[in-house]
Order: sequence, then C-alpha cells, then structure tokens
Amino acid sequence: MENVESVSLPPGAHFVMTVKNSVGEDVREGVVIDPGEQHDLDNSRGTANFCLKWDRSAKHQAYLNVEAVKGVTRDIKAEDADKFVPVMGFECRGLEPVSYQPGVFIVKSRGGQTFEADLSEGEWADFDEKLGESVSIMGVESSFTTHKK
Repeated sequence: MENVESVSLPPGAHFVMTVKNSVGEDVREGVVIDPGEQHDLDNSRGTANFCLKWDRSAKHQAYLNVEAVKGVTRDIKAEDADKFVPVMGFECRGLEPVSYQPGVFIVKSRGGQTFEADLSEGEWADFDEKLGESVSIMGVESSFTTHKK
C-alpha cells in the first residue's frame, strides 16, 4: 500500500466467492452474498444471507451468514501492509468458502482524501490532490481462516 491510511468495506458490501460442499466435491463459482438479504431456512426458524441445496435429494440446506466478529474483524490500516487482516466473518454450515473476488473498498489516503477503489483486478491506483502524490494498493490477495467463537 502506498500513501494509504486505511481500507474498509463500504456499507452493504456484497461478497463474490466460490464455495464448495463441506462433505463432497461440488463447487459453485461466482456466488454473490448480500448481507442485506435474509432467506428462511427449510424446517427451521432461522434465516441466512445465502442458502442452497447441493442436490435436490439433500435433506438439509447449506447456508452462510455474513457477520462482523467482535475483536477479530476490522479495517485494514497502513501498518498492516503485506499482512492478512480479517475484514469480515462468515458463519458456514454445509459449505466452505474457497476463494473471494474483491470488489469495491473505501480507501482513505494519508492526505485524508477518500476514494472508492475497485480491487477486483488485484490492484488500484489514483492521485491524492491534497498530498500531491499517488495512492495505490498492489498485489491484493485473500484467504480464509477458521475462527472458533
């Protein structure tokens, strides 16, 4: 990160990812998770942000909920350059996230200017007029780690 103070998810951010069956080999690519959506779970009072049945004969739905995890998920700061930072949590049942396609993030520069940065190509650059320097994020990578509550 060059001349970046912080990187954060915009309100209502969608997540595009690939998920796989946690007990099989089935994979779904390009799944869009909208934290604002709530779907009723079959045979349950519960809801989920995303749910699916891997095949028509499956008894249970696989599902995923988007949730910030207190003390774990947070914005990315300048000192986090070259580190993985947990920006969001996912409660998963019957599926596992495999990969994540970054989208638009809010970037605040060292000069105090705010940008909407599309990180889907793995890099982004702009110019901060106040600072008189370029602002960039390069080599974006993502990973999933398991966190037990």
